Amino acid sequence: MIRARSGGPTVTVSRRVPIGSLVKRASASCLVLALAVAADSPTGQEPGAEARVALTEPIAPGGMKADLSAKAVAEGPAARAIRTIKECRAKFDEVEDYTCTFYKRERINGRLTDMHVMAMKARNKPHSVYFRFHQPNKGREAIFVEGRNDGYILAHDVGFTKLLAGTMRLDPNGARAMESSRHPITNAGISHLIDTVLARWTAELKDEESVVLFDPRMRLGSAPCLLIEAIHPEKKPQYLFHKVRLFVDEKLGIPVRFEAYDWPEKPGEAPELVEEYAYDGIKLNAGLSESDFDAGNPLYAFGRF
Repeated sequence: MIRARSGGPTVTVSRRVPIGSLVKRASASCLVLALAVAADSPTGQEPGAEARVALTEPIAPGGMKADLSAKAVAEGPAARAIRTIKECRAKFDEVEDYTCTFYKRERINGRLTDMHVMAMKARNKPHSVYFRFHQPNKGREAIFVEGRNDGYILAHDVGFTKLLAGTMRLDPNGARAMESSRHPITNAGISHLIDTVLARWTAELKDEESVVLFDPRMRLGSAPCLLIEAIHPEKKPQYLFHKVRLFVDEKLGIPVRFEAYDWPEKPGEAPELVEEYAYDGIKLNAGLSESDFDAGNPLYAFGRF
């Protein structure tokens, strides 16, 4: 689970058919991959059902406060937010690969999914991701490598269905892979998150129409973070979200948590969470190899094709 504090909500993803074919179809249909914005590797201690990324505010309690320093006032909050995400982009350009634990929840068809927790390995060129699920469906695995496997995801389920279905090839944009995801695996990863935020903020943030606040007192686990909160008080067609909260790791200089909220349905109501992603225990430039994105890796549990 992920807990958020400092003014935000608390968030504690009639014809006969041979039985093997039926099971394989059911397995693929049930394979809710949650293949969205990416995360970490299967090395180290696996997070269990109680794993959480806790947010704390270690200094004086209170809500978000505007930065009234001379530099901030001269630059303007919108410009500062855009500059900060550009700096994140420049920092991440130095990264070849990374591992982490990925936490995600999304609102699908009006319903907020349960928390998904995955170990992940990611490589930027070519875009490659490996997921191992910790919850739900512990042991499920998926691999996607841009330009390989005919553009398909290689995935397997767990238990009896894995035994019969083996390794499946799924269309990243198909109904099965996207059943419980807002974004395809082709858009997974910190790099895509940075590019998306940069594009949206560049197009949307204007001091006269947006409220942008900064709080350097936040922590993701034990890591100090800068929280940037960008709000559009008035709903307009060109705005994607009512409010976005982005947490930038002070040491790494990259985003490690993202929250997006829709506009309240009625005045005075709290905005609904739409997307929530967190990256914990990030190891940048981990030295991943081709075998890390190969279904034949003996450390993985992919079955027959």
